Amino acid sequence: MESRRYFTRSARWVLASLWPTQRLLWTREGVLYIAVWAGLLATGLNQQINLILLVAGLAAGPLVASIFASAAMLRKLRVTRRIPAYVFSGEPLTLDYTLENSRRWMAALALAVEDDLTPLDRIVSGSSSVTPRVFFARVPGMTRARLRWQGPSPRRGKYRFRMLDLVTRSPFGLIERRVTTLEPALLTVYPRVGQLTRRWQFLQRQASETRRGMRHDRSAQQQEYHGLRDYRPGDSPRWIHWRTSARLGQPMVKEFEQQNEQDLAILLDPWLPRTKVMPEQREALEKMIQFAATICLETCRHQGRRLLLGWTGATPGVRQGPASVKLLHELLEQLAVMRPSSEGTLSTLFDTLPPATLREAVLVVVSTRPVNLLEEAERSERLSGTAARGLMGRVVLLDASNDELTEFIQFPDDQSPNPAKPSPSSRTISPAPMIQDSDQDEVEAITEGSPR
Repeated sequence: MESRRYFTRSARWVLASLWPTQRLLWTREGVLYIAVWAGLLATGLNQQINLILLVAGLAAGPLVASIFASAAMLRKLRVTRRIPAYVFSGEPLTLDYTLENSRRWMAALALAVEDDLTPLDRIVSGSSSVTPRVFFARVPGMTRARLRWQGPSPRRGKYRFRMLDLVTRSPFGLIERRVTTLEPALLTVYPRVGQLTRRWQFLQRQASETRRGMRHDRSAQQQEYHGLRDYRPGDSPRWIHWRTSARLGQPMVKEFEQQNEQDLAILLDPWLPRTKVMPEQREALEKMIQFAATICLETCRHQGRRLLLGWTGATPGVRQGPASVKLLHELLEQLAVMRPSSEGTLSTLFDTLPPATLREAVLVVVSTRPVNLLEEAERSERLSGTAARGLMGRVVLLDASNDELTEFIQFPDDQSPNPAKPSPSSRTISPAPMIQDSDQDEVEAITEGSPR
């Protein structure tokens, strides 16, 4: 055990030596100060004037004091960050930074915390890094202080926090000393979401009706089983639960919860050419993803229907399940990292869909290029000619390249009144920021038994 501990300590020492955590940088004021000090020293030595040499010797004091005082200022300090699990693009990004001063008597003065948020993969054109920075004016000994940084969130995708820099220029601002600590973390930025217009509600209602104008009805086998209840006159004998009825000595029937809404399938065709991609095409792709994210959010607010998200590509993908918060997070995360593709067709995507979706669900097909949906359906191995033509009555086909989505979705900055958002206590998630406390800093004392 002793040899293992010695080896562990030695390995940590070697890693600390190879990866320096502190850096000294001369500030602009420090460079000017050194230039003046060097001039005084050179003049005193050249002219042999003791008074000038005395002044130069006294002027060296702040330089030496800055080196040792800055090192002492960063001793026994610990900085941590708290980030949300996700954030919607376009919404404020809120980060909390906590500085803990474990020194008993000495306060921490004039400290800045610098962070770096970089995209894992620049799948979205225009993705950029974010560099949060907060400033702690004074943190007394044996206390911790918290500051909040808030800024605009980047574009959709996955982002990575790597290192935190604790920076001080104390006491004279001549030298900047940095201590780097590894604090890795991941942040998922969901696509921007808006509000669906009434025209979209009307269009979806039309697609939910059959050609005769009657709303599609489900068979009893496709209804959700709710429980058991006593037999009532007029109940079908097929729904009697014979085992429970024999145990209780009275007839009991199964009770089902009627689902009035059809399942919804969102099929995306994120096509972009291999070369010479125009900015308008990239913008159409982002609008398509924002539209799909908004539909997923609105659908999962109300449980009782199944939701499916499919996308074309070299390998078509499908995510589905009952409308819920868990499914919503899965779909939004998939949309956040969705890549454009120059391969894949809708006919291949139709082959990967479950038979019940092709037979029952309302299909919302959004593409970044003009497509002939009937031809794509007829090319599918799962759909015959008659089935393909029957599918057209339940399909909403939208072309994002023609700016067709603008009449179906609105964003808060496109209209004067902001749409009401659900409270954070509800089960469904909201595009509002997760942390909604005040922006003032907090200071609390560290007790002897508190964790550090």
